[in-house]
Amino acid sequence: MHITPLPADYTPERARALLLPFLLQCINWSHSSPELDASVIEADDQLAAYVDGWGRDGDIAVIAWDEDHQPVGAAWCRLLSDPPGYGWVADDIPEVSIAVAPDAQGKGAGRQLLHTLCRLAAVSGHPALSLSVSDGNMSKHLYTQLGFSDIGRSGDSDVMLKVL
Repeated sequence: MHITPLPADYTPERARALLLPFLLQCINWSHSSPELDASVIEADDQLAAYVDGWGRDGDIAVIAWDEDHQPVGAAWCRLLSDPPGYGWVADDIPEVSIAVAPDAQGKGAGRQLLHTLCRLAAVSGHPALSLSVSDGNMSKHLYTQLGFSDIGRSGDSDVMLKVL
């Protein structure tokens, strides 16, 4: 597995097609809830904002690729203010989304993706990154290990922040 930034030649449509399955994993993380499909994202401006119109100022994405050059994970951050994201903190702080394909989980891909994303965001001049993690999501342990701290609540989720 190797991690690369989202290729610069990806059009907004191609970037969306790459990131959409990982956004679906983000919203379908719990096996005890009914699985939602892409139509839910299409119908929800707040969810669609995580992948639509890729290539705006502040957009950063990293992709984990397997040996066959297939994407097995993605972490990305965007400035989300209209509408704000679920982990919105401030207009100048990008919000993180991250997912790893089930077959690639438990092998360090999530840690590598998030670590790389944080480094790229820091060198890009972002002061911090935020994210939202639902109650019961075991990924919170990883976020805490990588320096994210609880700063508030949004519905049934913790909002976390990492100062870069």
